[in-house]
Amino acid sequence: MEITGYTVYCLILLLSHLVQGITGFGGIVLALPVLVYFFPVKTLIPALVVVNLVQTMWFTASERRHIQPGHAKSIVFLSLAGLPFGYAAYRFLPSEQLKIGLGIFVIMVAVWNLNGFTLKRRAPLFYYHFLNLIGGFIQGALASGGPFLVIYAARMIEDKSAFRATLSLIWTVLNIVLCITYTATRVWNADMVPLMGLALPVMATGTVLGIVLHERIPQKPFRSLVFTILLISGILLLRPLFN
Repeated sequence: MEITGYTVYCLILLLSHLVQGITGFGGIVLALPVLVYFFPVKTLIPALVVVNLVQTMWFTASERRHIQPGHAKSIVFLSLAGLPFGYAAYRFLPSEQLKIGLGIFVIMVAVWNLNGFTLKRRAPLFYYHFLNLIGGFIQGALASGGPFLVIYAARMIEDKSAFRATLSLIWTVLNIVLCITYTATRVWNADMVPLMGLALPVMATGTVLGIVLHERIPQKPFRSLVFTILLISGILLLRPLFN
């Protein structure tokens, strides 16, 4: 089981970070629903956060010219407001209910966008700000708040390079805050070390492949891919319903 678990771990992280290399999100939210079958969730999440932080810092540094500061500040401010409440849920509440609620909402949003309903007009701005707040909560609880934050980013940021670069800055800030919080509350443990060590070269490989594919995907298919990934993420997060 241990060898199988680590093999699956490497394969899933290769795929999920390839996706994040293309789109700017998906690294954790795609990996977590599968990997919790093999590793304790409270060991897995901090390890994935560290690996994801390395990737997002990479993108933030290399693509800083594409970052849109106004949107980044808006998302980060509200996400940080929700983050402490999500972290409290991570520490003290079962995660299954959060995953189910997140999965249902993500599926609804993904189907809505894939059918083109949002092309006619934008929702009120407070709707997107509320989603950023909820995204911060989910980021603190499951390190998987991306689907909520992506709804704002996909609606407000048209250019795919700006989309990925801006999201990378946001993940970097939120992940640094989470790592500081994990340190302050003594979450780190020895079981996380092999997970991080295995993941870093796999993440680097997936990221390089994702960068190559990012440059070759036109704008319209790119946006369809974003919401298709959201749909897959939502379905995977409903796993507790079938246990």
